[in-house]
Amino acid sequence: MNSLRAFRGGKLLLQVVSSRSLSLQVTGEGVELLPPKKELGDGCYVPLMASVNRYCFRAALVLLHLRFGRHHNLVANRLQELNPRLEDERLFQESRRIVVAQLQHIVYNEYLPTVLGKKAMRKYQLKSLKGKQRRSDYDPGRSVAATSEFATAAFRFGHSQIPDLIERADAAGEVSATTLSSEMLRPFSLYAEGVVPDLLRGSGRQSAGEVDALFSKEVTGKLFRSSKPFGLDLVALNVQRGRDHGLPGYTTLRAVCGGGGGKGRDFEDLGEDMDQGVIDSLRRVYSHVDDIDLFIGGLSERPLPPGLLGPTFTCILGDQFSRIRRGDRYWYETSDEDTGFGDDQLEQLRKTTLADLLCGAFPEVRAIQERPLEVASAENPVVSCCHVSSVDLKPWKA
Repeated sequence: MNSLRAFRGGKLLLQVVSSRSLSLQVTGEGVELLPPKKELGDGCYVPLMASVNRYCFRAALVLLHLRFGRHHNLVANRLQELNPRLEDERLFQESRRIVVAQLQHIVYNEYLPTVLGKKAMRKYQLKSLKGKQRRSDYDPGRSVAATSEFATAAFRFGHSQIPDLIERADAAGEVSATTLSSEMLRPFSLYAEGVVPDLLRGSGRQSAGEVDALFSKEVTGKLFRSSKPFGLDLVALNVQRGRDHGLPGYTTLRAVCGGGGGKGRDFEDLGEDMDQGVIDSLRRVYSHVDDIDLFIGGLSERPLPPGLLGPTFTCILGDQFSRIRRGDRYWYETSDEDTGFGDDQLEQLRKTTLADLLCGAFPEVRAIQERPLEVASAENPVVSCCHVSSVDLKPWKA
């Protein structure tokens, strides 16, 4: 954590090429970027780019991490305006606490409902509360640790949604695209002015793929290929990782989650949760139904509408995110007076939206759909950032 801190004003480090402003760390083009990663031999270092001070970043998902890095610094700036005498450590820790709470709210209020659906959200008690309501169901006996089934298989469902192309859309609506594999480990275009907002607009208009056992060739043979003709296979990596971790087979977890009335003795017993064509494909690959890897079996299930996942992965994610909430003594909605937010603070935190964070962190985008995790439509219109409601930090004034 210390390696990412500026130790000034409670801020995080952002890449500095020009120090024209003491309060804002910027690149030569006036764009805040993440700290550079200058280590040799990490697969991302390109001498030609390094010669012009263009490096990879200390992050895996650059735009996602840049969003929260910029947002943290915006929060720290505002807290310092409200409380000029607060020292760096207090500013940093309170900014971090606020950003963590906002991330929790976005995940449980905007992301999980689209993945799991309303029924599962109710079943696992994941829905966010409103106004000044608080939770009192903290359970110190519940572990928030990620299960191997969750981390190694179920939460990798998004790999099947990865598209072939990365789209960019400029302010005039002109769209261009590059193949995903050509961009992996080569984020140098982000140093150019206008690329960050173009990528955000592009990703906002792209639809994710269905959650199923079909994958883009960009990740099944070209993963991390850089300038080489071929790369790694993400599906093979996921399957092997599950075996290395000693995960139970798909049918075992299906039974634990109550699917199909039991574990299933042969492939035809999977018909309740899978299409016949999928079952036939699995039969050609696996000699016995119990041999089906959890990652493959979970992705092969029909989704439970309106959610994206089948019953087994819905069960694993529901259990995990329930424990993350109920086992966290510092959960942002807690009623614990020692660790919780004030009533007015909590009410403001619940006004957090992903649209607000994107508009604040990337003001050059200027407009965004109300629900950025869904493509724009008549029901989800693109609106000016001026009309996106934002969180007021005045309740944090001492």
